[in-house]
Amino acid sequence: MRAFFLYVAAPSILLTALATAHAAPAAELCEVLRAFVRAVQPGQTRSFAFRTSWGTNFKHAQEQALSAKRCEHGGDPAAQAVCAYLMQHGQTELADATVMDSVACLSSSTTFDSSLRLHHAELSFRHEAINAAATVTVTFGEETEQGGMVFRLQAEGD
Repeated sequence: MRAFFLYVAAPSILLTALATAHAAPAAELCEVLRAFVRAVQPGQTRSFAFRTSWGTNFKHAQEQALSAKRCEHGGDPAAQAVCAYLMQHGQTELADATVMDSVACLSSSTTFDSSLRLHHAELSFRHEAINAAATVTVTFGEETEQGGMVFRLQAEGD
């Protein structure tokens, strides 16, 4: 009976996860990202980097791991809030889904097809809010020094 579950149920679970990978982003993610961009003053630049590794730990890590994540915020309170969310909810296996969700949060007219997979991306767009505007730059790709993937988001106040 146990083998039946593994062969029948496991593919169903995987297909369900893949089918929902590009659903609407979580409201909480959008809230912390918008607060991060709103915190940028004219002429100021803020950023964070969310690093993920699937199938192994980061390079130079002593312990073995199936997955790992880190987030660099540089002490910025708004970036710390984003990092806290990503460390709890950010995906490691499908790290590109977190990137696409983040872009969809900050560029509301942007949508991604459910079959799309990102391996490398560099995007720049404007995010406008009441009394504030910023140029947002998103990069995503393989990180050779630490291993895994890195998602960087930078907001530059206008």
